Amino acid sequence: MADGRGRGGKWRWGWELGLLLVALLGVYAFTQWRGAASAPPPRTLPVLTLETPAGAALQYSSPQGQVQLINFWSPDCPPCIAEIPALNLLQKALGGRHFTVIGLAVAGTTPLALRQAELRYGIHYPLLLDRTGRAAQTLGGVLLTPTSILVNGQGQVVGRYVGAISLPVVLWHLLLLRL
Repeated sequence: MADGRGRGGKWRWGWELGLLLVALLGVYAFTQWRGAASAPPPRTLPVLTLETPAGAALQYSSPQGQVQLINFWSPDCPPCIAEIPALNLLQKALGGRHFTVIGLAVAGTTPLALRQAELRYGIHYPLLLDRTGRAAQTLGGVLLTPTSILVNGQGQVVGRYVGAISLPVVLWHLLLLRL
């Protein structure tokens, strides 16, 4: 065509596609990053009274030099179950002396339900019980599951993620902690 409508239409289409992609990235960033760094200024993780899956009492304190992602969850919570593969991946890829994921089952979970969930969903990170709900209360009132708390190597709470975790967000924060 001699009037150039064909080429102008292609440029407009390219600009519209580019704007659409920028808008989609913006929506993704807003929905995934909101609240990810909403933890109050760092404070030291207190000693928590927990229970092992075998039913034994345990005084849990943050190991010095180890970054931890403490995940409050419940075996009957669909978003909690949905994030297990991501938590397994984090533990498999980064777990060891400097990092660990800890699954902390909320009040109302029995040791039997915890062991059954571990086998059914193939959980490969340590599991503990917060049978009394005191740990959830101590860590700022965990009201929804899943909720994850990021603790740095000095035992300070540096992140709080309400809802199913976003792997890119957690990996970004772990990168900032130089893990």
